[in-house]
Amino acid sequence: MIAISAHFGTLHNRLAAIADDLAVKGWSHQPGLLPADLLEGLRAELIALDDAAGLEAAGIGRQDALMLDRDIRKARITWMDGESAPQRAFLAWAEMFRLHLNRELLLGLFELEASFAVYPPGGFYERHVDSFCGARNRIVSLVVYLNADWRAEDGGTLAIFAAESDASDAPLIRLMPVGGDAVFMMSEDVPHAVEPTIAKRLAIAAWWRVNQSSADRVDPIG
Repeated sequence: MIAISAHFGTLHNRLAAIADDLAVKGWSHQPGLLPADLLEGLRAELIALDDAAGLEAAGIGRQDALMLDRDIRKARITWMDGESAPQRAFLAWAEMFRLHLNRELLLGLFELEASFAVYPPGGFYERHVDSFCGARNRIVSLVVYLNADWRAEDGGTLAIFAAESDASDAPLIRLMPVGGDAVFMMSEDVPHAVEPTIAKRLAIAAWWRVNQSSADRVDPIG
């Protein structure tokens, strides 16, 4: 049983910092945000899935626009379905942030889609933003790292760039994928990249969406 309720009471300052960071600079790095018991449960599940070949090559785009391009992205993913105890605990933990960001920033975040992601040695993801052009289908991105004992020489840093920067510009910051750390980003505004990794890199990549339902279309993911 993964218990995270005791962790909630310690997060008031962190919640405020995340909202302030997103409002001012568009991203927020929060070291050690994921509770240790939840980190261990999610890491064990992802390792088991990967060992059982339960992950697929990650593409770029979605549904009919999905494509595979090894020059842009080299990783393996599987979408979370909420069937396991660690996944349910993660989704409950993430819901706390959705509620807070909606209350403080009036973002209208509606639904979280989340995936496990493994970057094998040599894996990478070139500079990109998470929102698809004109779709507004992703508003806030969340990355949570599940690695153990990550070292600088293992590579795989998350490079974050200024919103108005050119492709040739250096990143504002490079963040090591330390287990338990989380990064929040405004999906439409913050270019970022996963730099080539030397060791196997474990993470969760997730995005909050807004409700775009209409009389002709029901928005929730099937």
